[in-house]
Amino acid sequence: MKQNDNTKNDNTIYRPKTVCGILDCSSSTLTRMVQAGSLKPPIKLGARSVGYPKSEIDAFLQMRIEERDNA
Repeated sequence: MKQNDNTKNDNTIYRPKTVCGILDCSSSTLTRMVQAGSLKPPIKLGARSVGYPKSEIDAFLQMRIEERDNA
């Protein structure tokens, strides 16, 4: 196995600000996406911090791409 093989056990966590940058949306829109069920809720990292697993953000983007391609 390669040292830099991040395709399987990539435990990267994105903070909300980073997710907003990736999705090009505001924090309010990110909150609405979670409330609507489009995105899974973030995981708690500590008393006052949350984050989104990279794998969930990647899956969300892949789903959107597939929706576009199948339209």
